[in-house]
Amino acid sequence: MSMHAYRPIDADMPHLRESADWGTDPDSGSRIIRLTSSVAMSNNIYCEQPYGSPDGRRLIIFRTADSLRPHCQLLIIDLEARDTTLIETDVPSESVAHVSWSEWVYYPMHDGSLRRVSLMTMAREEVLPAGSIPAFPACLIDSISSDDRHVIAVEPDGDSYVTSAIDLQSGERQVLIDGPENRNPHPQMSLDDPARLLYQMIVEPKATGEPVRVVLNVRDLVGGEPVRLAVGDPWTAESSGHMAWIANTGRIACAVNWDRQNYCHDPRHPEGNLVHLAPGDERPAVFPAPDFGFYHVSVSRCGRYFVCDDFMHFQSTGPVDGRMGPCRIVIGNFETGKCKTLLRDCQNYGIAGYSRFEPNPYLTADTRYVIYNASPFGTMQVFAAELPDDFLGALD
Repeated sequence: MSMHAYRPIDADMPHLRESADWGTDPDSGSRIIRLTSSVAMSNNIYCEQPYGSPDGRRLIIFRTADSLRPHCQLLIIDLEARDTTLIETDVPSESVAHVSWSEWVYYPMHDGSLRRVSLMTMAREEVLPAGSIPAFPACLIDSISSDDRHVIAVEPDGDSYVTSAIDLQSGERQVLIDGPENRNPHPQMSLDDPARLLYQMIVEPKATGEPVRVVLNVRDLVGGEPVRLAVGDPWTAESSGHMAWIANTGRIACAVNWDRQNYCHDPRHPEGNLVHLAPGDERPAVFPAPDFGFYHVSVSRCGRYFVCDDFMHFQSTGPVDGRMGPCRIVIGNFETGKCKTLLRDCQNYGIAGYSRFEPNPYLTADTRYVIYNASPFGTMQVFAAELPDDFLGALD
């Protein structure tokens, strides 16, 4: 059989059980479950737009034998049944579009077609025919509007990068952003109506010694000018590159950089490095957490809580010079300003310049579990940490 010979949409999908209880966190009492155990690398995709079902029961993951090969498996994990279902045997990349905690997950195939799978029923459907989307690595899809109509795609074009919206009804493509600063935009569609696009631009220094600037913008899909968020110089330290919409509130949370050598925060916000704001705010609010260096950020479906991995004592500069310390996972309440460590050390030891090697924690829709990546034995696996019954209540 050809490597690119796809199974029919209605083909049976094999199930396997590969999860195991992993113990409990000694401080919080959180019950930890290792969800995957393959010799290949499994990962939860990312955290800014959680890839779970609306009932909190299922999530979608990728698996690959080698991060340099454009051939991945797409799987669904059932947290209740504790099993894994193989959805696709060969997709071209870890490229998906999903409205946070919604039913459908969209993904491209090697022939340029677009499919989707239901996290509720595991039914698959064809969305766009072959040739509709350039083959990987010429195109990645990263987000989709809450009405499941516009997919956000990013494509390299010489020294530039183009972000566009693909209309799944008409097939038309609208260019939104174009330029060399658009090389890692992290595009995310808002959950409010009308949907807006959050993205970042990487601005290289004009002179030696100047820092790289990370500019965060919000724009409408149709018309209007981008609105820059008050994150980065002169308001805060530069963005870490990780941000997320706060549910459907129209506000955004962003983790900014900190002084990694001295384990403290920027003098402009010594109380913490997780900021949150709405487009048009003159300056962001700062979540008070001086002892934590938050890196990735994800927000609960209700918008009340956030979950972050804490890199204050965990350096991720690479396998050669990386200083590995405990990487905590922390949950906080935006409204009360309280936060608490869920995991003392999530056992992520494999960071090597790829996002799939990072914890990337996110909360399930029912806030029952935190889903994250870890590598206690060197090969990345997907884990779930169950929140103790009184955990969120202690933050309210």
